Amino acid sequence: MDQQRSILVKADGNSIVTKANALIEASYNLTLNEQRIILACAAKLDGRKPMPRDAVFVLGVDEFVELFGSDPKNAYAEMEEAATRLYERDIRRIDGNTRKRLRWVYMAEYKKGEGKVKLGFSPEIAPYLTMLHKRFTSYRLEEVVSLSSTYSIRLFEMLAQFADTGLFLISVADFKHRLGLDVKYDRFSNLKARVIEPAVKELAAKTSLNVTWQGIKKGKAVDRLEFRFAENVP
Repeated sequence: MDQQRSILVKADGNSIVTKANALIEASYNLTLNEQRIILACAAKLDGRKPMPRDAVFVLGVDEFVELFGSDPKNAYAEMEEAATRLYERDIRRIDGNTRKRLRWVYMAEYKKGEGKVKLGFSPEIAPYLTMLHKRFTSYRLEEVVSLSSTYSIRLFEMLAQFADTGLFLISVADFKHRLGLDVKYDRFSNLKARVIEPAVKELAAKTSLNVTWQGIKKGKAVDRLEFRFAENVP
């Protein structure tokens, strides 16, 4: 019998998201609301322990609206669409050079009339949402709840890996791969204008991070990205 756990998320800063670095570095593409549902559920886990077997998470529309500040008029349709699409979403190359595809969830359903999403993480992905891997990153869910771009959330997680140094270097190719943009934005100017600069600006405005970046050229083309960041001092 499924063990159910109600998701009663409050934006009080106490909820912690933990992800294995291998998951942060993997290639996947989620919409903003899909990302939000995943994070809301992941934040309910105790990262020090294995995920309970056959756990099913329940996220209500009211909780979703309260946490992420979504428009209540659209929240029902947004959650239904996100739950429907999440089942088809996958993660690629999570284990370094090994080509692998994993599903985020083994079940996702939207209960009409109740305004609830039920979610079950796939057994393969569950360990990557805890501290069971030697290399992991944790951050407060409150840091990302107001972000309105899935790219901003992904960049925040990448930077959080290097909180000790405040420096993050990545090739343009790897950056695009992580965001599932391998076949998009062939022109760096488009990637800069539509992904990088909006994400950096939003992180500076809505999180505790002050971020600067620059492109490092190899020949005439930008080959790597350098991000420097520090926590804003009140």
